[in-house]
Parts: sequence; structure tokens; C-alpha cells
Amino acid sequence: PAQEGAGRGAGRSRGGTAGEGGSGAAPGGGAPPPLPGAGAAVGGGAAEPELVSMIVNHLKSQGLFDQFRRDCLADVDTKPAYQNLRQRVDNFVSNHLATHTWSPHLNKNQLRNNIRQQVLKSGMLESGIDRIISQVVDPKINHTFRPQVEKAVHEFLATLNHKEEAGPSTAPSEEKTDASITVQGILPFLRAVC
Repeated sequence: PAQEGAGRGAGRSRGGTAGEGGSGAAPGGGAPPPLPGAGAAVGGGAAEPELVSMIVNHLKSQGLFDQFRRDCLADVDTKPAYQNLRQRVDNFVSNHLATHTWSPHLNKNQLRNNIRQQVLKSGMLESGIDRIISQVVDPKINHTFRPQVEKAVHEFLATLNHKEEAGPSTAPSEEKTDASITVQGILPFLRAVC
């Protein structure tokens, strides 16, 4: 139950599911460092939300987010933040169960749901998951995840540009979105997914 609740808490504390995005905040509370050339896009502003959505769906279909999730889960149980949270949840559950007398008529499902609600209300999952993300996900974002996302985005945009060049052109080439801007728009999803 602790791991199950932790998974759900992570989505909420980061602003939703992978499809909904997250805060994308860096460990110090600020925004992630900008990518080279990630100023204002040619033609005015950040990457178009539709383009970011298309690329996120492409990355999902390529299994990139699943790979990132597996990479993070592979070493999460070795991190002090996870071990600390697990111990806190175990103690909380043990203390809660100590107040109940077992009987054959005890409704286990109701008791399990009650404990789950109490753990969620305590706030320990949210703060614990933030520390886990800081120890597991944040170190991987710039050195592991970002290069892979950049490569996939460049490949996707090259394919998209090739399709546009093959068909009738609707926009001048200087208005095409800079790949680095697009990658910057995708990075918040990394934290939410993992």
C-alpha cells in the first residue's frame, strides 16, 4: 500500500500525470537551467502546445518515458529518502494497527482503506516523494534524460519538416519552432513521469 500510495502521491505533488505535465522545478526551487539557444522562438514565444503534445505522444509511443521510469525505479530503493519514507509509513501503519483488536469479523478492506486515507492525510507521502524525486530523478534529468529527449525531438522535428517540405508549405522556414525550445517544453513531463 505504501508504494501504491507513493506512486499516486507523486503524480499529484508534481501537478498531475505525465500527460498533464508538472511543475518542472529544479532541486533549488527554481526553473530548470535553460538549454543553449532557448531564448524566444523565432516568430514570438515558446513552443506551441500542440507541437509539444505531439512530441510527448511520439516519445511515449517510442517507450522513452517508460524507459525513464524503469531507470528511476531501478535504484529508488537504494536512496535514503525512499528508505526513510518506507520506515515512516511502516511505523505509522504499525501504530495504527496496534489500536485495533483483530477478530475474524474485522473488515480488512475497510481497515486498509482507512489506513491509506490516514497516511495520505498525514502529508508524509508528499514531502517524502519530493525528497525521493530530488535524489532519484533530478540528478538524471540533465545528464541522462535531456540528451535522449533532445535527440528524439530533433529526429521528430526533422521528420515533421520533411513531411512539410514534401507537401504544400503553409509557413516560411524561419517560423519553424526551434528544437531546443520544444525540448524545454517537454522537460516538465520527465519529473511527472518518473
